[in-house]
Amino acid sequence: MLPGFHVNSDKPRDEFLIPLKLTWTDGPLQAGATAYPKPEEIKVGGQTLLVFTGTFPIQTEFKVPVTAPAGSATLNGNNEMCFRPATLEIRVPVVIE
Repeated sequence: MLPGFHVNSDKPRDEFLIPLKLTWTDGPLQAGATAYPKPEEIKVGGQTLLVFTGTFPIQTEFKVPVTAPAGSATLNGNNEMCFRPATLEIRVPVVIE
């Protein structure tokens, strides 16, 4: 992320703020729980926001169903964030053995 920029955490304090959310579409693997890092608190105007800045990890657990075909595949997901509310497509290549 560019210096000086931030995204809302996955659990912002204000219900009107758009949370950062990573979702996975149906594919060869079953997505499980997604873990976000501990957010930072910053002051913007009179509000204290819970945000992520810089480079930060987001981890998702995946399970391989017994019906998954062996070979190369791609996991597709979306990362929703509030930067002129936008959705960023994510593609992760995987090999199922």
